[in-house]
Amino acid sequence: MTSCAKCGACSVVCPVYRVTGQEAHTARGKIHLTHIPELLGKGAVYEDIFSKCLLCGACSAVCPRGIDVCREVVQARSVFPALYGAHGYKKYLARKVLVHPEILTPLRVLGRAGAEFVSRYLPGESGLRLRLALFQQEVEGQSIPQDVVFSGRPQQEMLAYFPGCTGRYLFPEIATSCHSLVAALGYSLHVPEGLSCCGLAALSAGDRREARSCARKNITALEQSSGPVLISCASCYAHLRRYGELFEDDSDWRVKADALVARLVELSCFLDQHLPQGLATQISGKKKLRVYYHDPCHFRYGLEGVKIMKEPRKALGRNPDIDLLELPDGPECCGQGGLFHVGAPDISVLIRDALAAKVLALAPDVITSTCSGCLIQWRLAIEASGAPVRVLHLAELLTSSPACAGDLS
Repeated sequence: MTSCAKCGACSVVCPVYRVTGQEAHTARGKIHLTHIPELLGKGAVYEDIFSKCLLCGACSAVCPRGIDVCREVVQARSVFPALYGAHGYKKYLARKVLVHPEILTPLRVLGRAGAEFVSRYLPGESGLRLRLALFQQEVEGQSIPQDVVFSGRPQQEMLAYFPGCTGRYLFPEIATSCHSLVAALGYSLHVPEGLSCCGLAALSAGDRREARSCARKNITALEQSSGPVLISCASCYAHLRRYGELFEDDSDWRVKADALVARLVELSCFLDQHLPQGLATQISGKKKLRVYYHDPCHFRYGLEGVKIMKEPRKALGRNPDIDLLELPDGPECCGQGGLFHVGAPDISVLIRDALAAKVLALAPDVITSTCSGCLIQWRLAIEASGAPVRVLHLAELLTSSPACAGDLS
């Protein structure tokens, strides 16, 4: 491993350190600990320190020596017990659910029913109301996509589609919106049988074996199709892009993984290439829809020098009904971090609410993103704030506009 210069560049950009102020939570702090042999893999305090990392990649992006800090943290976690860190049992259960994502469907049904109960009977300050806020918009009928039609778009090609666990089971309106939007552009989507969780949660916990198992299932399922594979979740896309790294010691599966990676197409990049200009006509007397697009950390730091930041903005910019908002100091992490928000809820909330205060000061009507985890975090943030702001996946927003604007004006 390249030696850390202890320059402190990682401290400046670390969302966790900004909240806690603890040197151990910086990248250089963790790397220093890995160089103390008698500490390696020993003790709950050591394990808890390494659990306090979002794996956002901001530190690696600014490291003058190019240290892959996320890789080092994951490697450290690989020797920890299954229930390491605070709330370890919750993180473990969440990971096991994702290995069998079909379990999320009954959770969605129960969540929807619970959200309906919450909206009728529980007071606004109830903690249960906040937890069920994920399903509140669905109950209120706010996330139902509209039919989209672009003239002169004959059916052209079928695309394999990887919707991710959240888009397929927990919030299927995301997948429905993607189907509608892509169909309007002359394409159809097919979800191959046998898809699994992308495996990001398992790898982040240091469980390389489980991550490789998920990858093999997805590679095998997607090998049954040819052509592009469309992915609508930023986290899934970033992780699938790195499948080859999971099989560095297995040449046969490395070849298969590299072949799949070459086929991957991220949704906002696809839309940037195919959406026509002027998706909607501004209705006279109606205000524009004020939209804040949240950049997933995976797209800012997790794609090996490639950033996907312009493409979603360009896709949104094609709609004259949308007024795109930006933070003066640029994008920030929302604090979700996969299962980080489960293992370190107090820190996650502090990061989340600090960002939410800045974004809500812009007076948005809608907050959008393509990361499933970020969308979950934003729904919780908006419910906690009580602000009348909707949180929609990019595909949901584009399929509901301009009707969306009419509802909010």
